[in-house]
Amino acid sequence: MKPEIKAERLVSFLEETIAYFMNKIEKIDRDRYFADRDSRNILDKTLNDLILCIVDIAEECLKRKGLSIPDTYKDTVLACYELLGEIVLKIAPLTKHRNETIHQYLKMNWQNIVTVKKKIPDIREFAAKAKEFSPGE
Repeated sequence: MKPEIKAERLVSFLEETIAYFMNKIEKIDRDRYFADRDSRNILDKTLNDLILCIVDIAEECLKRKGLSIPDTYKDTVLACYELLGEIVLKIAPLTKHRNETIHQYLKMNWQNIVTVKKKIPDIREFAAKAKEFSPGE
């Protein structure tokens, strides 16, 4: 698959996943999150998809510029600063919330869900910047 097509597909997936997440979180409050494993799994999985897609988009931007991919998710997003601007500083910390949600599965953390929800406008801005990104710039 051509890199520009892959990047477009990733941005499209991110936009769809944002809409899905916002739809689901409207129906799931803190109490339901803790009480209902299915609801918790839906939000946790969607949070994971959002963050991994951001990282994948960052990787594609770096590859298209011929730059190396850093070792961590956070550093990968931050490495796009020169390409996508200040927005990466706002969303790079979200990788921590993904790691906590996925790797600390015995600890239910509603706060990670709330934090990502609050950052949706920034994630949308990131998607828009990535959509506009051209490696020739």
